[in-house]
Amino acid sequence: MLQIQTRVSGSVTIIEVNGNLTIGRNEETLRETVLQLIAAEHRHVLLNLYDVPTIDSSGIGAVIKCFTSLNDKGGKLKVLRPSRMVRQLLTITGLLSVVEVHEDEAQAIASF
Repeated sequence: MLQIQTRVSGSVTIIEVNGNLTIGRNEETLRETVLQLIAAEHRHVLLNLYDVPTIDSSGIGAVIKCFTSLNDKGGKLKVLRPSRMVRQLLTITGLLSVVEVHEDEAQAIASF
């Protein structure tokens, strides 16, 4: 089961994702979390994918949807410490050229 926790550091909301980001309830939960943040006027979101061992096309789709939903509202989504599998899929899909990825949380927060 996917677990999501959010915390705030300055003007950045960090979403900690733990579990498989795959088709069904898991990817829906991520999208719903980001939509709730947008509704609450959070515009800078850092998505920590370090503890995501498995991601499928639906999970990648959820990340893209979150990215575009924030962009449409003048916000930004950046990825923090993607797991090896997540990084591979971001590379294969070409998303590494679109979504900013950071390995260090402090640097990621400062980049907003």
